[in-house]
Amino acid sequence: MSTTLEVAIFLSMNGKAQEAIQFYKNHFKAEELLLVTYQDMARRDSSIQLTDENKNYISHSVLSIGRTKVMIAEDTMDISEQYTVGNNTSLCIQSADVEEIKHFYNSLLTDDRVKIIVPLSHNLFSKAYGIIEDPFGIQIQFMFDHRLK
Repeated sequence: MSTTLEVAIFLSMNGKAQEAIQFYKNHFKAEELLLVTYQDMARRDSSIQLTDENKNYISHSVLSIGRTKVMIAEDTMDISEQYTVGNNTSLCIQSADVEEIKHFYNSLLTDDRVKIIVPLSHNLFSKAYGIIEDPFGIQIQFMFDHRLK
């Protein structure tokens, strides 16, 4: 196993990400490591539909609370699902070793109870990103992140 592997908690906040970030900063002295709005994403991807309501929504953020990373965004992992408390939490498995990410993802796919939400593929922010749901209803994101080296 690589030394860059980490698992982060991912919280979907249904339009309240900015409020949640401020809450964690105030109460846990969280450090903001990254914050990307929908407007920031639209500058890189013209297919993103901006409105006055969503332009300042958080597409992705990373906070450090002690030695733990917490990621916060507006949307649930499976955008076809209606937001409810319970589907707003997932795990994000990250590594600077793309082969390690592929290994974990492909290993899970050998279990026919695993549901693919987003197939592992290259996208705007990662050479390898995908989402599955395990047999216990836990959604797990996989992401190659070169910054973890």
